[in-house]
Amino acid sequence: MAAQAKTTLISLVGKPGSGKGTYGALLASRYRNLTFLSVGDVLRDSAKRNETLRRVLTSGKLVDDTIVNEAVIESLQEENLQQLKAQHSIDSDAKVFNDGGEHIILDGFPRTDAQTKLLSKWPSSLEPALAIYFDVPDDIVITKLLGRRKCTICGGNFNINGVEQDGWDMPPLLPKNGCKEKCDWDIHWEKRDDDTADIIKERMQVFRQETEPVLESWSDSNRLVTFVPYKGVKEMDRLAGVLENYFHKHSLT
Repeated sequence: MAAQAKTTLISLVGKPGSGKGTYGALLASRYRNLTFLSVGDVLRDSAKRNETLRRVLTSGKLVDDTIVNEAVIESLQEENLQQLKAQHSIDSDAKVFNDGGEHIILDGFPRTDAQTKLLSKWPSSLEPALAIYFDVPDDIVITKLLGRRKCTICGGNFNINGVEQDGWDMPPLLPKNGCKEKCDWDIHWEKRDDDTADIIKERMQVFRQETEPVLESWSDSNRLVTFVPYKGVKEMDRLAGVLENYFHKHSLT
């Protein structure tokens, strides 16, 4: 009898504004058995009903590890994953990893050493396997953070700031769908509450203190891949290759 395929977790790690959320969603659109889970989106949704949580998020500080862990575990329940998967678009020519498993891209978890330790206590059916670190300089992520916008009408996420310096070529990420015709950018496009200069500075400091040690832990266990997205979303083929190489190496494709 063939062994049952495990659910593999791929963690996307990077500074705020490194683009991991965008890359995660695009990866999930390329593969039918990849589901994208943004922990930040989960927490921001919860914050709409929790004023204390909202204040923590808008301060730039990290949410309590136990709260984050519980939110992620709940989101990973089968019914919630199916609902989440239904919300994301999938390319018509999307591939399938043929090991029979459903795999999950986690954006924003784990971010602390305590969260990493909590992973080891998760159900054995979930296998934390790989972390992809998006290595982007501070000045570039700050520029991109200040350019983030979300349309309150169509729900699209965009970026009005481009970067072209020192080998980096990241154009603005503007709408290609009906938002361009139907929505008034001056009225309907909003910045996130935590995308201000002071809060960005705080979040960068938190990353250095809390998340960089996590990268060392992943590296020590040979589960860390560093990816430098010099050309932003134009690098998607190369990023997909990183993922496919991992699955091939582990006989999952």
